[in-house]
Amino acid sequence: MPRIEARHYLSIYQEDDSHNETLLNFAKLDFNTVQKVHQKELSEITWWWKDLDFVAKLPFARDKIVEAYFWAFAVYFQPEYYFARMVLAKTIAIITVIDDIYDVRGTYEELESFTEAIERWNTSVVDQLPDYMKVCYEVLLNFFTKLEESLANKGILYRLHYAREAFKVQVRAYFQEAKWLKQKYTPTMEEDMSVERNTSFFMLAVVSFVGMGVIVRKDSMDWVFSEPKISKPHL
Repeated sequence: MPRIEARHYLSIYQEDDSHNETLLNFAKLDFNTVQKVHQKELSEITWWWKDLDFVAKLPFARDKIVEAYFWAFAVYFQPEYYFARMVLAKTIAIITVIDDIYDVRGTYEELESFTEAIERWNTSVVDQLPDYMKVCYEVLLNFFTKLEESLANKGILYRLHYAREAFKVQVRAYFQEAKWLKQKYTPTMEEDMSVERNTSFFMLAVVSFVGMGVIVRKDSMDWVFSEPKISKPHL
């Protein structure tokens, strides 16, 4: 990662007798300034996570908010990508809980209902879910409601559709794995890799674009959804 590498090279450069003192001081100032930005963001997203109270309400789910932020930070560390980092980190935190619902907690019938609820994406279906799923489903919908407001204010509301559809692709893949388990079916390598693409890459790639500035255009989002060769696993 560039920022961590920069900190390493600062120490090396400082020991070089030929170093430029002005350049070194500027590099240290830059590193410390950006680090403070990241520390503030981490504090902000940690409070958001604590307010959701997933740890108490869904004790079976992983508590990985710091890792989620670090992942987003690794994608883009530059200060101007604050909004993108927060969107991606929150998405990773929520999808981690959803992953645990599919892998750890949910029965097949419950997972079927949860998948259908996300496909419909409507608060009217909340009462059809068990209590622990209601918690996660409501958090997901509230997150997207706030995301919609932010994207509208930035003039990039069109991206909301892509993010929502990417979530649906992800849970379909999770449910496919649940089907295989229930049926005691061993998928072929091709079947498994096709599903793994959607559980490990696709949604996060889409959401990583959602919060970025004008550098991302509609055709960029369409490109990700087109299943480009670079996204397809190869043996």
